[in-house]
Amino acid sequence: VMKNIIEFINISKSFSISNSFFSNSNKFLALDNISFTISEGSSLGIVGESGSGKSTIAKLICGLYKYDSGQIKYYNKDINKLTKDEYIDYRRGIQMIFQDPNSCLNPRLTIKNSLIDGVLKHITQDTSKAEDILVDLIQQVGLYPDDLNKYPHEFSGGQRQRISIARAISIKPKLLIADEPVSSLDVSVQAQILNLMKDLHKQGISIILISHSLAVVSNMCDNILVMNKGRIVEYGNTDQILNNPAEEYTKSLLKVSNYTIS
Repeated sequence: VMKNIIEFINISKSFSISNSFFSNSNKFLALDNISFTISEGSSLGIVGESGSGKSTIAKLICGLYKYDSGQIKYYNKDINKLTKDEYIDYRRGIQMIFQDPNSCLNPRLTIKNSLIDGVLKHITQDTSKAEDILVDLIQQVGLYPDDLNKYPHEFSGGQRQRISIARAISIKPKLLIADEPVSSLDVSVQAQILNLMKDLHKQGISIILISHSLAVVSNMCDNILVMNKGRIVEYGNTDQILNNPAEEYTKSLLKVSNYTIS
């Protein structure tokens, strides 16, 4: 039986926004009572326009935000009640791939030095074994062992995104969250990065792919969660949602994505 890695139960999250010179703050409801699960070996596409709440979901899972109400569970344990060791396991178990790969690469460090700390901390304390792991990793994402000695500025945007994926998978996470991972890349490179993520998924890593485009998530995700203004509009099997959308909002996203209903 596949276990649930993450479970959202009636999660709400609001932000204070200042709307005047005198800082009268109003609440903006980013997530409104949402529930979903992602299990081992599965892939979930979260789709919606800007401001729909999809990136807020990612940041809550990664512990970057605190939620107002509800419960988030990691392997059936409330994340607010994890022991110190369980919390370390949780933070290691969930890794993020960002829209801008430069945000996680230090320009002053070689790729090897950027990647090796996590491996030494979480996988092995033997430096030569860690270096062997890096060689395998860099090849796994379609680059060459010699690339480990280069600096971030020596790579194209697509190559830097491959490196950030290598960094994310270097500590063997249970779940990868990719927040618009291809939106800043050339169209020709986008498919390559999505195919790389598809390969990782086939190897057993669970993936949450966040995008404003249904076309992007359509050929990789088992299930789709459609978000609008902090609420779940539709949630279910990918084929069902793409070929028989129940909501007008989903149909409008399909048109914008140039996805043809078969």
